[in-house]
Amino acid sequence: MKEKWNFILYLIWFSYLVLSAVLMFGHGFLLSRKTLSDVTECVPLERFDCNGREIGNSSVVQKCSEDEKIKRILLIPGAPLACAPSRSKVVFLLVDALRYDFTEYDENLEKPLAYQNRLSVMHRVLTETPERARLFRFMADPPTTTLQRVKALVTGSLPTFIDVSSNFAAMELQEDNVIDQVTKGGGKAVLLGDDTWSRLMPGRWLRSHALYSFHTWDLDTVDTEVDSKIYDELKKNDWNLLIAHYLGVDHAGHRYGPNHPEMTRKLDETNKRLERIIETLPPDVLLYVVGDHGMTESGDHGGESKAERTAAFFAYRGAGLSGDGLHVLNGSEVQQTDLAATMSAAFGLPPPAPSLGNLLLPVLPKMSVPQTLLHLSNNLKQVSHYLVRYGEESQQVSLDRLAQLINETREQIDKAASVVTDDDLVKYIADVKILIDNVRIIFREVWVEFDSLSMLRALLLLLLAIFFNWVLTEGMPMDRLPNIFASTFVPCGLISMAVCIGVCYTGFQFHLLEDLEHAIILSTGLVSGTIVFVLVLQHWDGITQRWYESRSQFYERFSRAALMASAAVLASNSYIIEEGAGLSFLTVSVLGLMAWNTGMIKALGFWVATGVVLAISRLYRGCREEQGDCWVAEGSGVSGQASRGALVVALGATAAVVAVARRHVGWRGHGVVFAGLFACAHWAIGWGVLGSLSRSRQLARGSWLVIGSMFVLLWRREGGGALLPLTVCGLLLYVANCLVLGAALAPSAALALLSGFLAINIVSLLKNDGSSKFSLSTRCSSSVACMWALLASYQFYGTGHHATLGHIRWAPAFHAGDPNYLPIGPPITGALVSLELFGMPFMFGAAVPLLALWGRNGASSLGPRTQLAAVFSLCLKFALCFAIRVFACALSATIHCRHLMIWGVFTPKLLFESGACASALLGTVLGAALVAWHLPTQQRSS
Repeated sequence: MKEKWNFILYLIWFSYLVLSAVLMFGHGFLLSRKTLSDVTECVPLERFDCNGREIGNSSVVQKCSEDEKIKRILLIPGAPLACAPSRSKVVFLLVDALRYDFTEYDENLEKPLAYQNRLSVMHRVLTETPERARLFRFMADPPTTTLQRVKALVTGSLPTFIDVSSNFAAMELQEDNVIDQVTKGGGKAVLLGDDTWSRLMPGRWLRSHALYSFHTWDLDTVDTEVDSKIYDELKKNDWNLLIAHYLGVDHAGHRYGPNHPEMTRKLDETNKRLERIIETLPPDVLLYVVGDHGMTESGDHGGESKAERTAAFFAYRGAGLSGDGLHVLNGSEVQQTDLAATMSAAFGLPPPAPSLGNLLLPVLPKMSVPQTLLHLSNNLKQVSHYLVRYGEESQQVSLDRLAQLINETREQIDKAASVVTDDDLVKYIADVKILIDNVRIIFREVWVEFDSLSMLRALLLLLLAIFFNWVLTEGMPMDRLPNIFASTFVPCGLISMAVCIGVCYTGFQFHLLEDLEHAIILSTGLVSGTIVFVLVLQHWDGITQRWYESRSQFYERFSRAALMASAAVLASNSYIIEEGAGLSFLTVSVLGLMAWNTGMIKALGFWVATGVVLAISRLYRGCREEQGDCWVAEGSGVSGQASRGALVVALGATAAVVAVARRHVGWRGHGVVFAGLFACAHWAIGWGVLGSLSRSRQLARGSWLVIGSMFVLLWRREGGGALLPLTVCGLLLYVANCLVLGAALAPSAALALLSGFLAINIVSLLKNDGSSKFSLSTRCSSSVACMWALLASYQFYGTGHHATLGHIRWAPAFHAGDPNYLPIGPPITGALVSLELFGMPFMFGAAVPLLALWGRNGASSLGPRTQLAAVFSLCLKFALCFAIRVFACALSATIHCRHLMIWGVFTPKLLFESGACASALLGTVLGAALVAWHLPTQQRSS
């Protein structure tokens, strides 16, 4: 029966099409970059002699001035970065969402809007003492969210949604930044306000008064707390950098919008605050007042509209700022990436290692020409070094473009020594600005701009795969499937894909193609769609005949509508936040209609029991920040240990499952029992402060060893069919899920297993057209697959997860020891974390064949070819359900790619749904392979 392996190959083929399209979409949508661990360092000017040579810690008295020494340093090619001699203190006021037009002042306005003419202090200072103040349009790069903007401000780079680094589990900023430059150089920093800073850069602060920042309807708590501390801090002399992050303006925008009296109140408070700070500020201290982003007319931000990107940058220094001959124009545009290099220069330090910004000389104290050139030279050397290092670590930018930029940068570094007059300096500053702007533009192309063409191609391929396979499963008569897959259909398709891959690789070697991966995905996807389309045309008569004769019952139409509704509403960020409750409701509703269709009290009892189980699983559903104050089960925290009660429940639930299983799965039950007992002992011995962590880990390893051994033994043929191996497979995956979930959440896995068991029993009682006769088409209908997919999707939430990156639990990777000490540590870590996240879709995917085989009237009583056709049809329909949900997420992310919540809600949902889809497809292939392996090879009469 070669068709049984063609069935499996086709499922793998379909999984490849779906996942490759998702991968292509991710490449175009997920803005990513490689973060480097480099740190910029400078040598103190005292450690150079009068010839510009570094002399170490020599105490020889130098008879040359600082400017003469700098000129000598500039003459030496390859000289190290030298620290500047002049240093300033900086007060950095971040007024969240301070849009530029909030700072404008027009005396001719008769009826100003709520946000207009409110910051009069800026207008007064700019008018009366223009040499002391500057005001610029501070242009942010998308995404215009506070977290990404803070990263950009302190690193000078262009943070994206995914910053790939060695420690992907930490929120802590892994790159060089202004704060680290200050603290490593012996300076001190003080933080007031938004706790985003303390979470990004913990342990850097001399004093920190950080407050939780997510209560967007609270306009005053954070601002009031900062005001209560900042004036005392201004009187102290033990800091070099004072950061105060005010949130009231941003929160007023989120709650009321910019044109509201509350916005007027918050801007008036900001004006009074600035007046008082300017009056008390020492004349040699720099004051920077910036907005991290703007806001739309509805008060939102996160996208790329001009209102969201245009913030304000106000600079003040009582002793005056630079600007002579620099063509300072208040209101001109500057980039937010320029701030890190500028602030570092204020402290006499070089820019952070990842900075791609220019020096904003007009907001720095006036300096001599040599000192100005030293800062410019340091900036160019840092950018040149970053270009070299990024080219070594990543291939996002072509080597030819990088080499050209590196050569141009080095040419500008060499020109610095020839600048003498102020006119030469002005021209040199303009040339450097153009060069660094070009560097930033090139990196912006790969870091900030979505690849719309890749996204649209991926959506097209995914839509083709879903549509043609839906026609195949919904229209193709089941009795034709064995003959189709006994033919050369699958081998021809796989050979065609191999030819496509070979042609693409050849074209890439001859430089006819630039992107090999995208070319392979696109060509194989189109060829696969064409092959399935031809198959559909060949059997169009049977498909149309089946559609014409088919009569679906109400519960079947409702099941399909429920799945489509659960996918369509993924375009709503509010639904995504509450998706767990919605999936639970839809699953119970579908099962209720199925139970009603059977007309049996037994089925209604199963349905009631399922509802009770799902209601209990509500206790384990976690809580997102957007949901406010909601109850979280005791002991279900991300890092907290299970309570005594949770441990008892976990031990009881696991023991009950393995005890019941032992009686019904023959000799294989011994393995399930041993694996469960090892898991229980692992929790019990490792619990509490007196627990033995090393012994607990050894027991966990013993459980995994038993599970692995039993998976190998699952492939032992005994001639009893596939029903028993599938049941044992589900039980082993249940124990594996318990291990990674931990004692606190292990009972939720038992509830998921019980809900699946009850749902399978309801399906086994289904009837066709009101008759009691068994109908294979009813057991394998798309409505059953939709119900199973909804239940599997719900169990992601039912086991305490949420589609947010911050809720990923990393502890499961270390429950059996630290895998990083092993040669294959990273794959093990990834597998354990993935199983903890997506173990439920994997388990339910492997159990899909049970929907067709379970019960006295199951397909297991029929012939091998019929069993195989039924299992394949149901598995493909189940896989299609997850593919539809992924397509909906990708389409939603495309529509909302510049939405306020794109990085907080829609993108994480796309990532998690893609992971769930991959796990479900892998589980489906595993379940189908077990069925194919254990089917008898001889044809039996049906």
